[in-house]
Amino acid sequence: MPEVSVIIPAYNSSRYIAEALDSVFEQTFKDFEVIVVDDGSTDDTRRIIENYPHQIKYFYQENGGPAKARNLGIRKSEGKYIAFLDADDLWLASKLEKQVAEFEKNPELGMVITENCLFDDAGVYRDVVGKSNYLMHGDLVTNIFLKSGVVTPTVMVRRDVFGEIGLFEETLRIGEDDNMWIRIAFHYPVGFVDEPLAKIRDHQMRTMRVNQNYAVYTRASVEMLLNKYDRRLGDKIRKLVPRKFYQGNFGIGYRHFEQEEYAEARKAFREALKYDRWHLKAYAYILMTMVPKRIIRFLRTAKRKLLPGVGGPKWTR
Repeated sequence: MPEVSVIIPAYNSSRYIAEALDSVFEQTFKDFEVIVVDDGSTDDTRRIIENYPHQIKYFYQENGGPAKARNLGIRKSEGKYIAFLDADDLWLASKLEKQVAEFEKNPELGMVITENCLFDDAGVYRDVVGKSNYLMHGDLVTNIFLKSGVVTPTVMVRRDVFGEIGLFEETLRIGEDDNMWIRIAFHYPVGFVDEPLAKIRDHQMRTMRVNQNYAVYTRASVEMLLNKYDRRLGDKIRKLVPRKFYQGNFGIGYRHFEQEEYAEARKAFREALKYDRWHLKAYAYILMTMVPKRIIRFLRTAKRKLLPGVGGPKWTR
């Protein structure tokens, strides 16, 4: 049996999946299997995988979302450890080697994550996202719930963990990954390799997935965390819920604001204020959306010149 099972869900991924697979087969750690779950693609994803020069276990399912695809991959896998890669992202060559080494040093770990960088068509634009400070410092369950940022392609999980806490929630199309990482972090210690061993691709479809139906799926995940699993986890999460919804809606509002979609931005900022009506920043942005665009552009340009590096919410998903 392989030491590691690499699970890659793919949906209409023909543009990127060969590059993702190359990054797997270039790993310095070689004892792995690759499982690609095609989530109902209508493009050339299957043809690219079938013509690939390496052995890949390929499974097709009707479109059911990333959670359902990952669960099928887990059920079909044989490895002691499960590593996840999205079809549009990449790994650095030593990723699997360093995560397996971390598990071997600390067998009690349920999950090992790594730092990551962000890139787009122009190349890497952010070398690290700072997980050692904003994610690993303090209470990890709280940090994942409020800040997200684990990023699925950085994760390796000990296989038997899924037998204890269950698989991904298939009804969730957004936040299914954070839901899982919170459950793992609540029950197991989590290891961290502070090196950017995964490259997360920033493109329009990723942003659209986060924006669309955010409230619906976030509420569904929160409801599960409050009531479906360990009661102690629900008690821990309950006091954080208003802050979670404020931050999420403010972040969506800021994205719309950056794209000069001011009506949508106002709606999101007002939704945020339902959870924290004393947060002055949201009021300030609502007022700014009512100012003529040319003035907003002037103010934003001046801010960037006077305060370089200062911006809105830092999104790491």
